Amino acid sequence: MFFYLFIDTVKNICNKTLTFKFKRKRLLLSEKYKSSKAIGYARATHNEYEYLEDQIKILKEEGCSLVFSEFISLDEEIKPQLNQAINCLSKGDQLIITQLDRAFKNKKECLRTINKLIKKDIKLRTLTGFFAANESSKANSSIFKILYELDNLEDKSLDERKKEQLLRRKLSGNNLGGRPKISPLKESLVIRLRNEGYSYRSIRSQTGIALSTIRRVILDGELT
Repeated sequence: MFFYLFIDTVKNICNKTLTFKFKRKRLLLSEKYKSSKAIGYARATHNEYEYLEDQIKILKEEGCSLVFSEFISLDEEIKPQLNQAINCLSKGDQLIITQLDRAFKNKKECLRTINKLIKKDIKLRTLTGFFAANESSKANSSIFKILYELDNLEDKSLDERKKEQLLRRKLSGNNLGGRPKISPLKESLVIRLRNEGYSYRSIRSQTGIALSTIRRVILDGELT
């Protein structure tokens, strides 16, 4: 009897000692984004009703719990429904569009939005195979940031070159914009013909000077 009691006691001690709750240091992706959601965005121009409906249908079939859509030109700077879709996303969620040109008018706008989403740990996916996410790899995330900075570099370099050109033209006394200035001799000819009663069109036919320049010369002459 004592022997059996001893065996049961040992079993209980072993069971209590060996029983523990397993806990991963890192969550599996399926657990990490268990509560994540997919939101879709669809866009078409004002006469593409069927195209917009097709996008919405496809996005819902893809698993989007909510689809924001709008009839708006791609060139519009602000797309209200796209902004609402992005504002509804949180960490771990994903924005799904059928293809990039549904949401972005150019490379710069696309890269700017991708970097914004990556910083919030939000995925961007298209049904044509494009994928951007912070979790994909640090290298991919860095590539998007580099491309965005390079695009900014091109814009800043172009602005600086324009400023340098304007400065050089200003220092050299050249006209800073519009049509080149006409010579003082032609200006005096325009004013003389106008004082003699010739119309603007008659002065243009005699001198070959554009009407806008003739008006400017005469107006400047009246102000002085």
